[in-house]
Amino acid sequence: MPRGTPRLSRRLIIGLGLLQATLVLALIVTEPLRENNRPLNLLSWLAAEQAGQILAPAIGRNAAGNLALQTTPELRDYLASRPDFWFVVTDGDRLLRGGAVQDRNKDVVDDDGVVVPSRMSGQASPMLLVTPAGRVGAMLGNAQSGLLEGLSFWLADRLWHGLVGLLLLAAGNALVIVLGVRFLLRPVRAAADAARALQPAQRGLVLPEDGVPAEILPLVSATNAALARLEHAHAQQRRFMANAAHELRTPIAILALRLDAVPDDALRERLQQDVRRLTLLANQLLDLQRLQQADPAWERLDLVALSREVLAEMAPLAVDGGHELVFASALPRLEVRADDQALRSVFSNLIGNALTHGGPASQVTVRINPDRSLEVADRGPGIPPEVRDKIFEPFQRGMRDGPGAGLGLAIVRQVLQAHGAGIRLMETGAGACFRIEFPEAQPL
Repeated sequence: MPRGTPRLSRRLIIGLGLLQATLVLALIVTEPLRENNRPLNLLSWLAAEQAGQILAPAIGRNAAGNLALQTTPELRDYLASRPDFWFVVTDGDRLLRGGAVQDRNKDVVDDDGVVVPSRMSGQASPMLLVTPAGRVGAMLGNAQSGLLEGLSFWLADRLWHGLVGLLLLAAGNALVIVLGVRFLLRPVRAAADAARALQPAQRGLVLPEDGVPAEILPLVSATNAALARLEHAHAQQRRFMANAAHELRTPIAILALRLDAVPDDALRERLQQDVRRLTLLANQLLDLQRLQQADPAWERLDLVALSREVLAEMAPLAVDGGHELVFASALPRLEVRADDQALRSVFSNLIGNALTHGGPASQVTVRINPDRSLEVADRGPGIPPEVRDKIFEPFQRGMRDGPGAGLGLAIVRQVLQAHGAGIRLMETGAGACFRIEFPEAQPL
């Protein structure tokens, strides 16, 4: 996968995280509105929140399990700066008082069961505190704070707790989203695997649509429709090439017969060589189209015997040009699953190229190696370095001023690919050497 490719899971995690962060921030900002049943007095509410945050860590229990005040430095400083501040804390069984001196004889109990000093009830703020002793009810009186000081205490507390909650929530979201995306996109990955396995020679190319999510199904369906159109166009092209190659054979044969009437021997020989190349090219095109059919006629062939037969057929041409053909095999027999006529055309093309470009009175060698490879080598000038990487592409020639249209090697490669074989140009330092590597023989 290219670096920087956007991931669906990453986008979902970021999007959901931003949404949750926005909701948490909205809940924090609107807390004063939600927590005050009476007309909003922001400064009083902030002062009570600040006092509650300072008081809560100091509420603990003694050895008997009763509520006890364990004064912290923050609470000590707060009480010293606000001498009128008082508080009453209860866990439902016991009361804990602190702060300014109170007249306990005038205590009253409100509707919620919280004890409130009557002379200070109008200045008190009830709340629940989470303390080391557990959840307790509290009544805070005469809490005072400046606006900025109260805001800083309140926001620091809420943002800290909100950040911790968001981090935990984000971790859970990431896990669920990654696993969910992997599970939901399994059909998409199956379609991608099927697409990677597609080969140019395959027929009926199609990607699986079963189980693909409805949001992605149009893309897969459109791809299948495009593949169907490509298959139809390729079928038309194959039919045209086969018909064109077939139609060319008749005029080429007539031309070959009429060349016998040419009086100039040298001219007649050159024209006959051109006709042989045209005949070989037409036959190769027909072989290629036949191999690209749904069920080509494979048979088990012995490459050692086939190579000898092709060399024998090419011997008169080599003798006429003053060339020498050499055959060497490290194997007594090499069986492959192939098409006889197609492989004969391949070998004839390679040997013919070697005879044409190998120089005057050259030697052309056909070797079969122990690793199931076959080499055709000559001792000519070789292939120029600037065209070696493109030599198997259509209309590419090893020599710019050489004969031919540059289609022979391109067709040779396609025919060998249809056999599951490969061809490459070897670096020998002298001449050109083409190596064909055959796979293990497959059952028919």
